[in-house]
Amino acid sequence: MSQADQGNDEAQLAGIGRALSRLPSGLFVLTAGVGPEATGILASWVQQVGFEPPAVVVALKKGRPIEALVRSQETFCISVIDEGSKSLMGHFARGFEPGTSAFDGVETRTTEQGTPYPASAHAHLVCRRVGVAEDWTDHTVVCGEVIAGEGRLEATPLVHIRKSGFSY
Repeated sequence: MSQADQGNDEAQLAGIGRALSRLPSGLFVLTAGVGPEATGILASWVQQVGFEPPAVVVALKKGRPIEALVRSQETFCISVIDEGSKSLMGHFARGFEPGTSAFDGVETRTTEQGTPYPASAHAHLVCRRVGVAEDWTDHTVVCGEVIAGEGRLEATPLVHIRKSGFSY
């Protein structure tokens, strides 16, 4: 490959990265598990994908401990972050190793299925895992049917714009 071709490829890749970084996403706390194995992470790749039944997808980086937990559990919970619950971002952004409590210092509520979620979240959706797509990218895409949820209409969910379309 010539230097000119390589330069064109790099420019095209940079353009793709800039374009991808303009795709807005929400900010969420994804929780899964019950009892001592329960954990949570900050998630930004969540999207509604169906009305009947209501369904969402979430993308999880392969190899993260929560990915295996979501695969093994029947349900998971997605909590929506707003300005009033912004402190959850820093708390859940670091991720948690198995055996480390993800909820120390965070007031929680519990779904009927036993999964904790942050009480200060703008809204929460309890999802029953219905499908997993794992061969598409470096992330596993999980589809969940929304079986319960609640939200406050007086607050506005936070929207996130990444600096790079190639990293978090």
